[in-house]
Amino acid sequence: MKIIHIMVGGPESEIPDISNHESKTWVGVDRGAVRLTDRGITPTIAMGDFDSLSSSELEHLKTITEVIQFPAEKDETDTEIGLKWALDQEPDLIRIFGATGGRLDHLFANIMMLMQQKFKDAISKIELIDRYNYVKMYAPGKYTVSRIPDKKYVAFTTMADVTGLTLKGFKYPLSNATYPFGAALSSNEFLADQGTFSFDTGLILFIQSND
Repeated sequence: MKIIHIMVGGPESEIPDISNHESKTWVGVDRGAVRLTDRGITPTIAMGDFDSLSSSELEHLKTITEVIQFPAEKDETDTEIGLKWALDQEPDLIRIFGATGGRLDHLFANIMMLMQQKFKDAISKIELIDRYNYVKMYAPGKYTVSRIPDKKYVAFTTMADVTGLTLKGFKYPLSNATYPFGAALSSNEFLADQGTFSFDTGLILFIQSND
């Protein structure tokens, strides 16, 4: 499986242990590139406007990896630029770290990014991960999901009007339910190591989390 990892510039306190996330390709987005070098990882490529880096930090990056710098005033966020590059490499899976926590505008931008038309066909490949949360967007279909050992809670948030929602293998099951956009079905739990869910229309943001 070809996996690409993206580190963006979210708060240091929200970044999980990445030592177990093996990948030959790491993308450093803005300060995320420094986050990687601080952990002994040389990014395959670094990109962004780098407005959060000092001139010495940016110059050091240029000595160890390929750096693509964009103007601060642009139509796409740094995370979108990194994600587009990753998708061009045709991976099986993309994991994004440092995209949650801290500034709420950054959090919403990164969540709403998954709903953009240009990324819609690729959402099945994209995961957002921080110290407390695992986040993935799902299009209509039937899915089997596995419980992450250190995550207690499960949430299903409707990012569009959802019909036919069925949950099996969870503490609070559902059968053919309908919810409007914005319904947050939170604080659910797995009954065992796996559960299944399905729905006919809409979009669902699936979250596993711990306190």
